[in-house]
Amino acid sequence: MPPAFPLVGNLVQQARLAAACDADRMHHAYLFEGPDGVGKATFAHWLARYANCESTARPCGACRSCHLMQSGTHPDLIVVLPDPEKATRTITVDQVHELMRALQLQRHSARRRFVLLDPADALNEPSANALLKTLEEPPLHTQFLLITARVASLLPTIRSRCQRVRFGPVDEPLLSAWLEARGAPPHLSRTSGGSPGFAIRLAEGEADERRAVRDALTAAVGQPLGKLFAFTEAEGKKEEGTSRAELVVDILEELLRDAACLAQGRAPLHQDAEALVRRWSAALWPGGIGRMTDNLSRARDRLRLNVNGRVVLEALLGQLNLELSAAPSR
Repeated sequence: MPPAFPLVGNLVQQARLAAACDADRMHHAYLFEGPDGVGKATFAHWLARYANCESTARPCGACRSCHLMQSGTHPDLIVVLPDPEKATRTITVDQVHELMRALQLQRHSARRRFVLLDPADALNEPSANALLKTLEEPPLHTQFLLITARVASLLPTIRSRCQRVRFGPVDEPLLSAWLEARGAPPHLSRTSGGSPGFAIRLAEGEADERRAVRDALTAAVGQPLGKLFAFTEAEGKKEEGTSRAELVVDILEELLRDAACLAQGRAPLHQDAEALVRRWSAALWPGGIGRMTDNLSRARDRLRLNVNGRVVLEALLGQLNLELSAAPSR
């Protein structure tokens, strides 16, 4: 199903793509890149409706084309997601071959057929290579939209065949007003880092979960190995095929970013944990934070490769303990 919340922010990108559509000058493949939750997928679905709406006020949301696309049942809107049967988040070469077979068929009723790959960084090397020729020369009136928050993970050959459109965080005042209009706490505009999708998830209960994980994480760091291993065992184990290891990595990244902010005289995001963040800032800035940022990137790569979450967290938090213990007292 298409994303449920309406467009907010990134107005320049919206206007530019709508104008290109009106003038029938759209590039055959766009790469929508930017942080998670800022509206890339929302805009991709909106653009597909806009291009094919049967009304003069596009997208009207009421015509047959809009209705089918909004419900996810339009045959000319093809959304390619990671294979749910794979342990890792992967768009497989079999999925790409199936897509190419579908594109050999005539369009059903839309003026322009849209293919969304979300996220495009789920393409592995074989599937990306299988897509290249079709991505470079798609069938007539077929539009590719590739969506990613990790553009560096895409093969250069994929990036070079797309026109890149950068989506950024939504300005805090605009997002605050948008949240307030929907009955959500406006302060989440800052907590979410300008991400409407993230802000909505926080308002729906994710904030409590993240706070609990953060408190458990900060209680384990710097403690004897037994306590640290108990934390990594609890957060790294899989339940129903997923683990919270990625969430731990996200929260650790936020805390380290807060430590850097304090070192530079800016307010932290986790203001209720400012005392701890201040200690980390004094101990880690600047070299330790740089090294830990590199370790965070490696941890994310290992998790995407389906390395055991407990093992990844043990290595990451073990390195953090070393950095904190090696810092000179101030």
